[in-house]
Amino acid sequence: MARKFLLVSLFFLFSIKVFGQKVLVWCPPAVEIGAASDKLQGVHLDIVFSDLRNIADTSRIECSSQDLIEHIAQGITTSFPRAIINVLDTSEFRSAAKKNRVTVRVAISAYHSASGTDASAAIGSDQGDFSWGALPKNKWNSVAGFHVVIEDSRTENLKTLTRNIANIVSRPNIGGSLTAKKALYEAYNEANRELLYFIESTIQRD
Repeated sequence: MARKFLLVSLFFLFSIKVFGQKVLVWCPPAVEIGAASDKLQGVHLDIVFSDLRNIADTSRIECSSQDLIEHIAQGITTSFPRAIINVLDTSEFRSAAKKNRVTVRVAISAYHSASGTDASAAIGSDQGDFSWGALPKNKWNSVAGFHVVIEDSRTENLKTLTRNIANIVSRPNIGGSLTAKKALYEAYNEANRELLYFIESTIQRD
């Protein structure tokens, strides 16, 4: 009986510590290198990122903004090895697109886990129409999302397409941070898949 009480007490204290941190962030899994692909062969791509998340000081961060950006960029370059890709500095996010190439702007609106509605507070966006909807209460909510703008200036007429990518994976508050971490990876993998598909399908269509 005493042992059971001790285990319950330890779990309670652990839960207070984890949930008190509110927002949790881990780096995504390593990018898997697949077979060589000719997709977007010879296309000049400028990729530039911006991190819009509102991460508080009380958060548990094990993956910096720069680490996350480098991971997403690596995923793009690995997926399109025959494209000529230039990753720009974040300070150039709002710079004009260059001629004779495609510019892909990826604004990170979410990549984090939190309990209940705390996940909403860290979501950032400069687009008024980017809605995530209501997040479940009393669950781990892991969210990953991007606002993506693709500008194609390979012809005289600049073509611009945008997409909001928002993925939510909710799990019961069982298993502590391990549950949150696994759910975050799931949310990221799906959001990243949508990002790569949007880049490929938009540019190939042109």
